[in-house]
Amino acid sequence: MNKQVCNEETIICEQKEKIYNLSIVMFWGAIWGVMEATVGYALHMLPFRVPTGSIFFPIGYYFMQKSYKETKDLKSMFHTAAVAASIKLINLFIPGTPLSKVINPTACILLEGLSVTLVFKLLKHREKAMKFIHTIIMSLSWRVGYYIVCFAITIPLGLMKSSSVVNKSRFIEFFFVNGFINSLIIYAYIKILSQIPRKTNKERVIKYNPVISTCLFVFVLVVQWLI
Repeated sequence: MNKQVCNEETIICEQKEKIYNLSIVMFWGAIWGVMEATVGYALHMLPFRVPTGSIFFPIGYYFMQKSYKETKDLKSMFHTAAVAASIKLINLFIPGTPLSKVINPTACILLEGLSVTLVFKLLKHREKAMKFIHTIIMSLSWRVGYYIVCFAITIPLGLMKSSSVVNKSRFIEFFFVNGFINSLIIYAYIKILSQIPRKTNKERVIKYNPVISTCLFVFVLVVQWLI
């Protein structure tokens, strides 16, 4: 009888932990999504060009790292990226939106999540063991994945012109310039992070309420739709 009660309590605890971890993933994924929507929109409205490619990957890394720190589950990093990517898909229901404008950012976010997750797995989940070369691998690997997606899917389907991908100046900026800047920002953040104290359990419980996370996700979907 006692063993059965213990098993039931264990199951209940595991279910609560899964719900709590899901709320963490949804919270940071939604914040990432709203940053992509609002900051991206604001930057494109500026009278001068801002290289957004050098900004958004470090932002995404921050949110994925936050999810991982709180859940202690490596998969939560990719799940956070999946939540952020799913927000982009709402644009599929907006008439007149080019399909490439939806597929490209969605694919980039998912590839970013995959590259970060794999590097963390390579380092056996130890962010402190990360060196500058690892941030370069993260930054360049998802870009390689993006080019594979372009040549394997979007270009053959006529969603993109090959000239927009093989353009020399764009390639250098996207792959090398933005890639290096991304790596530098992320590496600097990792070094600074070690000096910042962790938040208390009480603060985390309040922040990651499942209801709040769900409402935030729905709110971000509306924001993405309107923008």
